[in-house]
Amino acid sequence: MARLNTALLLTGGGARAAYQVGVLKAIAELYPRNIGIPFPILCGTSAGAINVTALACYASCFHLGVRKLEWVWRRFETHHIFDFHPGRLLWRLMYEGSAGLISRQPNRAFHLFDNAPLRRMLDQLIDYRRIDDNIRYGTLNALAITASDYDDGRSTTFFQGHGDHQPWTRARRRGVRTALHSDHLLASSALPFIFPATQIDNTFYGDGSIHQLSPLSPAIHLGAERILLIALDPPSHAAQVSQRGYLTSSNIASHLLNTVFTDTLNSDLEQLLRVNQTLELIPERDRHSLNLKRVDTCLLKPSQDLDAIALTYLHTLPAHVRRLLRVLGVKGDEASSLASFLMFIPGYCQHLIRLGYQDTLKERARVADFLALDTLSKQELADENRIKLEA
Repeated sequence: MARLNTALLLTGGGARAAYQVGVLKAIAELYPRNIGIPFPILCGTSAGAINVTALACYASCFHLGVRKLEWVWRRFETHHIFDFHPGRLLWRLMYEGSAGLISRQPNRAFHLFDNAPLRRMLDQLIDYRRIDDNIRYGTLNALAITASDYDDGRSTTFFQGHGDHQPWTRARRRGVRTALHSDHLLASSALPFIFPATQIDNTFYGDGSIHQLSPLSPAIHLGAERILLIALDPPSHAAQVSQRGYLTSSNIASHLLNTVFTDTLNSDLEQLLRVNQTLELIPERDRHSLNLKRVDTCLLKPSQDLDAIALTYLHTLPAHVRRLLRVLGVKGDEASSLASFLMFIPGYCQHLIRLGYQDTLKERARVADFLALDTLSKQELADENRIKLEA
């Protein structure tokens, strides 16, 4: 079984987070049906924060939590996540633009979509009382949700866990103990200009990926010595290619989204690798004085470009959303991170769940080894993977 200090870290990415559900489905099949979650430390940002919170509510039964999560993701529609009213948006732009000429009062922050439907869905589907119960009964150690503080620019991790977990403060980041609820999830997923900022205790917060200079930090502060990560960045061979000498808003948005969601994680992983390599050169008796520890990681990521997959489902988006994306330069002739971020469509989400499941089957032996599972031999894993992939 996995050790008690094993953490699961899920990154953000909007609708692309459906891929994480497929990965978790394959991992769950490595365990008996009645077992608790093998990741007592759960950390998430943006859409990943919503996924880990759902798992935390069912920490006493890992299989049930994954099944519940899959059931919801397979049925997602855009109106479950956000409302978009072009007429209201135009009226607001005209009204606040005119008001700005005659008033010294600052205009409200601009956002394209209203995430009130997401709040209603979270309040309906997530029983936050279960988190505290699972921590009390020992099936969960800690849950951490990261958001960005718009007042001081710090990456703020809200966490709920055992009493031995203490708040922390580091350069440009901090950990705050609290009882988690929907406001924290909305704050963590409030991508600037896409969704409105969320106010918590007189402070406005936005998407947790913005100021997250050290994505691995919350898990390590909460005691993790092993971290399984599910990222959503495209494989290296799937780099986006735009038309030479021609730049659209969609190209810029894609670069910004990829920077927000993936660049800091890859940098943090490289730094952690260097720390681990350095510690190997230091005698065991001298490591404690350095206040450093070895942290092993297992990174799982898509074998295909999730933005490119979204192109085949672009026509299934509601007409008013397609028109907005077209104004922003998403015309269906090249991959767009903005389109995939908003692709809360059953076909796309189900496609990503299948891909995550199949990718993890291919990596099943590596995952089982990382989680210290000795119940299946490598040959048995290979035979099971072949049968499932062929099916």
